[in-house]
Amino acid sequence: MQNIIKNKLNEDITKTTLANGLEVFIHPKKDYHSKYAIFATRYGSNDNDFIGLDGKRHKVPNGIAHFLEHKMFEEPTGNVFNDYSNMGVSVNAYTNYNMTAYLFSGTKNFYKALERLLDFVQNPYFTDENVAKEQGIIEQEIKMYDDQSGWILQRNLLECLYKNHPIRIDIAGTVESINKITKEMLYTCYHTFYNPSNMVLYIAGDVDVNKVIKEVANNQSKKDFKQLKKIERFFPEEPVAVNCSFDKIKMPIASPLMAVGYKEKPLIDPKARFKREMLTNLVNHLVIGKSSPLFNDLYEKGLVTDDFSVGHTGTATYSYEIYGGPTPDPQKLHQELLAGFDRAKQQGISRDAFERARRMFAGLHTISYDNLSMIANRYVSYLIKGIDFYQYNETLNALTLEEINERLQQCYNKKYHAFSVVEPN
Repeated sequence: MQNIIKNKLNEDITKTTLANGLEVFIHPKKDYHSKYAIFATRYGSNDNDFIGLDGKRHKVPNGIAHFLEHKMFEEPTGNVFNDYSNMGVSVNAYTNYNMTAYLFSGTKNFYKALERLLDFVQNPYFTDENVAKEQGIIEQEIKMYDDQSGWILQRNLLECLYKNHPIRIDIAGTVESINKITKEMLYTCYHTFYNPSNMVLYIAGDVDVNKVIKEVANNQSKKDFKQLKKIERFFPEEPVAVNCSFDKIKMPIASPLMAVGYKEKPLIDPKARFKREMLTNLVNHLVIGKSSPLFNDLYEKGLVTDDFSVGHTGTATYSYEIYGGPTPDPQKLHQELLAGFDRAKQQGISRDAFERARRMFAGLHTISYDNLSMIANRYVSYLIKGIDFYQYNETLNALTLEEINERLQQCYNKKYHAFSVVEPN
């Protein structure tokens, strides 16, 4: 049965749930030359403790979701990347803390590429030999990331903020953890999390909705999947307080990097999380965004560059904000940021500033629909977290001045903050 999801921008999506539980979303974009598809599972690097299809509890090594993603491109015969290259289509995949996604984009051979996507993601092939081979490959990848100062900065900060939650662990795991992975573990994770009822397919471009649904349904009808109950995941108890307040490491880099992080209590309700995220983004834009007085002051003092970044992340099990980038004086920037955040709380946010920021956010959101990959990945990533991204404008327009000032007072809480630095050797 088809369901039309509408929004006020006339960017309607057709949603269909197939007999095997797969949710299919089709976003027609008339006259667009390119087409984009993303096939994602609600399975990320945090999902290392769960009840499998066998009814037993499994605790698997860190990094296994990312490892599994790599292995899905290997088949007994043929080569997934070569097949897509021959079609003139670009294929890729990624794993984050909460999901694994496989995607392609191109201007031709759409239905052939779509069928190939469904088939290779739903045809696992793990052997002792190819697992051992992949362990060597991912070991090199982990070592490569260990040499990236920006990656280490964020990883160390998350280890400061979180004591037990797996968000503190690298998505790829460690050399030690990935070498514990076996083909049996991979099959257990695959059959638990890659069930169609735990997955979503999103397609954007100038496509025939009915034809896409027919092609996907026909493909899925030829495959047999066990019925999946709701997946039960387990997470360690996480203290409210931060794990540690400061971390510093030296690396062979030209100039120092710093990051400040704030830990918050996660919100279970998806709508509440979406609202908090939107309010936080508005607050950050007004307080420390590139056009804010605080950022311009720090820029004129030479303490920040255009590479300074601001970000909020929140799910049902963790929530935090991170601010940072390259700076010649990490301690000075840290002090200036904390003082600037305090001043912002004292001054509050005016109605004019709030309305200007809201109009800007609404405009940027509208523009984002012109980018197929951006809107597809955003929609799916929010869907995985239980949030309807199509409610963006409605949620934004419902915010009040009182709510954004209340959120401002909640942000930048020194009691739950940590500070991380990477310095040159």
